[in-house]
Amino acid sequence: MNRIKTFKMIMEKSESNRVVILTNHYQIIGNVYECDECNKDEYINLTNVKLCNINDVYEGICESDTNYDWLHINLDKVVAYSFI
Repeated sequence: MNRIKTFKMIMEKSESNRVVILTNHYQIIGNVYECDECNKDEYINLTNVKLCNINDVYEGICESDTNYDWLHINLDKVVAYSFI
């Protein structure tokens, strides 16, 4: 099973589209958005996104001022994720 199918299967089982995604540099929290025109095989499409530098998360000083309406994340850059 490819990564995007696994991601969507876990999302369905969790009954939530709200996700926390970790990359090597960022913690990203947002709502998964199903977009017919978007590249769904390589990217996770998010709305209402809060972005924080991963070092700030570990130090407890993450500012939630960095918000985006849309963000597309390359699946190859995702280290971990959890639906909330």
